Amino acid sequence: MTRDELFDEVILNLDAPIGKVTFTAALEEYYRTFRSEERRRALLVAATIGLVILWLFVLITWATGDDIIVSSDFLPWLAVMASINGLVLGTMVVFILVRSHRVLDATLQITLTIMAAMVCISVWIDRTATGYYGLFAFLLMPLACSTLAPLLFRQALTVTVFADLFFAVLLSVKPGLDGALIGQTALLSLSVSAMALWANWRTDRGERAAFLFLTRERLLSDRSRRRTAELLEMSIVDPLTGIANRRAFEDRFARLATLRRLDGETMAVMMVDIDHFKAFNDHYGHIEGDRCLQRVAQTLAGEMRGPDDFVARLGGEEFVVLAPGIGRAAGESLVERLRRAIERLGIAHEGIAGAGGVVTVSIGCTIATVDGMADPRRVLIDADRALYAAKHGGRNCWRIAEDLGGGPSIGQPPTAAMA
Repeated sequence: MTRDELFDEVILNLDAPIGKVTFTAALEEYYRTFRSEERRRALLVAATIGLVILWLFVLITWATGDDIIVSSDFLPWLAVMASINGLVLGTMVVFILVRSHRVLDATLQITLTIMAAMVCISVWIDRTATGYYGLFAFLLMPLACSTLAPLLFRQALTVTVFADLFFAVLLSVKPGLDGALIGQTALLSLSVSAMALWANWRTDRGERAAFLFLTRERLLSDRSRRRTAELLEMSIVDPLTGIANRRAFEDRFARLATLRRLDGETMAVMMVDIDHFKAFNDHYGHIEGDRCLQRVAQTLAGEMRGPDDFVARLGGEEFVVLAPGIGRAAGESLVERLRRAIERLGIAHEGIAGAGGVVTVSIGCTIATVDGMADPRRVLIDADRALYAAKHGGRNCWRIAEDLGGGPSIGQPPTAAMA
C-alpha cells in the first residue's frame, strides 16, 4: 500500500460514522502491524498478571482447602494448574521470540481457548463441598479475552463463544449442582461475556479511530516535510541540468570562503562558458541546446574530485566550479581536465571554428588565497576576468587570473597550438 492509498483509506474511514468504520484487508494489515509491538508488551504484562492470579489461587486453595488436599482429586487438579502455568509460560516465550502479529494473534486465541477448557476440567475435578465456588472463577475467562489480553473483537468473540460452550458442558456434567445454581451461573457467565464483549467492541472502535487520526496527522506531516524538501530542492537545484543553481552557489561560496580563510587554505574558482552557444542554439534549436547544456553540466559534475568540490549553473551557458584546498599546479591540472572532458564529448557544432567542429568551453580560473577570500566578490571578478581573457584568446582554452597582469598562463588544445 502506497502512502497516497493509505491516506485515501484513512480519510474515507474518518468520514464514516464511528460504528461504520470498515478497514480493507490492506488497511487492517497496516493497523495490526502498526500496533504489533504495543500489543506484544501489553500481552506480556497480561500474561504475568494471569500467572500471579493463578498461583495466588493455588496457594489460597493449599492454605485453606483441607478437604481438597486430602482428597484423591488434588493431584489431578494440581496437574491441571501446572499445565495452565506451562501453557502461559510457553505463550510468553512465543510473544518474546516471534515478531509476526499473525502468529501472535493465533497463539493467543489457541492459548485462551485451551485455558478455558482446562479451567472447566479443574472445576469438574474438584468435587469437594466448596468446589462450586470454582464455577464463579470461570468468569475470569471472558474478562481475560476482552479486557486483560485484549483480543481484537472478532478474536475475542470466537474465544468467548468456545469458552461459554465449554462452561455449558461443565454445568451439564458436573454432579451435585442444583438447577438454581446452574441457572444463576449460566446467566452470570453469559452476562459477563456480553458486557466484556461490548466493552471490547467499544475499545476496539476507539483504538481504530485513534489510529486513523494519528495516521492522518503523520501522513499530513510527512507530506508537508516532503513538500518542504521539494521546494528546497527547487530553490537550489537547476531544473534543466540537475546541478546546483546560482542561489546554491552563492550560499556554498560564502561558506567556503569563510572556512578557507579561517583554515588558511586556498581555493580554486573557475568560470566555465560554452563557446558560441548562441550560434549552437540558432543552428540546432533550443531542444538540442538544452541537451547540450545537460551533457556539459553532468560532465563537469562527473569530473569533480570529491564531495568538497562543487559545480553550479549560473545561468544561460555559464557554469562555476569551486575546488577547495587546491593550489596552482593542481588547479591548472583540474581546469585542463575539465576543458578536455567537454571536448571529448564530441557534441557536433557545425560552422564554428574550433577543436574539430565540436562543442568546447572557455574557462577562467583564479586561485583564491587567504587574503583574497576576505573579499569574495573580488574573487568572482578575477575569475570572470580570466574567462573574458580566455574567450578573447581564441576559446577552447583557459586563463589563470593571477597571470593576466603579464605573461598569462595559457591552456589550449594541441590542435589549436599546432594551428
